[in-house]
This record gives sequence, structure tokens and C-alpha cells, in this order.
Amino acid sequence: MSISSSARKPKGAAATGAGEGAVAPPITLSERSSTGLALLRILVGYLWFQQLFWKLPPTFAGLYGYVVRESQHAILPGYGALLQHTFLAGCSSLLSPVGCTAFVPLAACVWTAELLVAISLLFGLFTRFGAILATVLSVQLYVGLAYTEWIWTYGMLVLLALVLVAVPAGRRLGVDLWLAPRLQAAGQRHRLTRIASWFV
Repeated sequence: MSISSSARKPKGAAATGAGEGAVAPPITLSERSSTGLALLRILVGYLWFQQLFWKLPPTFAGLYGYVVRESQHAILPGYGALLQHTFLAGCSSLLSPVGCTAFVPLAACVWTAELLVAISLLFGLFTRFGAILATVLSVQLYVGLAYTEWIWTYGMLVLLALVLVAVPAGRRLGVDLWLAPRLQAAGQRHRLTRIASWFV
């Protein structure tokens, strides 16, 4: 598995003028490293899958306390106010989503996004898309909850997601292994398919 998409240059191309820097060769992961990253991907996917069960629909009640904490302890100025005017709009209690006008539909969006991350990473299906979504969700958790727990808890979740954005980990032990060559071949004719091929 190659991390770089740079084409190999002829031997003579390495001998450039004194003013130009040497071109580093592309980094290629061994099969063992690729499999290790695939297992990491599956582990992170299982983490997201496991977190779906304490905030299940139709009420998403388990999520409510965390949103309240985020609104009170956010590290980003204005983020708490944003939550209070969206998720917590109309709420009359800090203990339950009584009277909240937008909590359930917005919580459904969060739950669905986490489900998509879990499916994507567990099965290696459009893994980079799932990893980008995981990064966004992790950053949101870091901004809202970093001060309420060990500050690196959500920071490490962000870093794990970024690793899976950078490396096509779904091309080992995942559906992307089958999808990638087909999307790349079709991408020579269709622009949208070429864009989609980056997400595997």
C-alpha cells in the first residue's frame, strides 16, 4: 500500500540542478503495517458502534446530559451559546429534554452520523469519508468536553481519526479493497467517480 501518489521518476531525473532539493521516494507500507492499520480502523469503528447504545432513539435521552455539559464547559467561546440556541432551545430542565423543541431531530442527526462512522470503519466502506466524519465528531467532543474529563481523551480520538483520513486503511480487510480499483478505472471517464475514489 503506497501513501504517496507520486509517480516514480527515471533515474536521470534525480540528478537535478544544485538549486533543487532531492525528491523523496514514495513511502510504501508493508503488508504487516497495512493489516495493522486495518485492525486499528476496525477497533475505532467498534468504539463508535459501542457508543450508539447509551443514546438510542427515539428519545436519545442519554445524549442530553452530555449536551448540557458541553454547553457549560466548552473551550471555544460562543460554542455553549450555540448549543443553547439549537439543541437546548426551549428546554425547561437540565435533567431531561422536557420542552426542547429541536433536541430530538438534532440528536437523531448526531446518532445517524455516528452510525455511519461505525459502518464505514468496521467494514472498510468509503473509509476516508467515515474518518472525516469521525474527525468532525471528535473535534466537536473535544471542544465541548475536554475540560470535563482528561483533556487528551477526545484529543486522541481526533488523532486516531486523522490517521485514518491520511491512510487508505479500508483497502485491507475492507470493502474498499474491492471498490478502489473499480472507482479509479471509472474515474478516468467520470469526474464524480474520480472524486468518490479518494474517499476509499
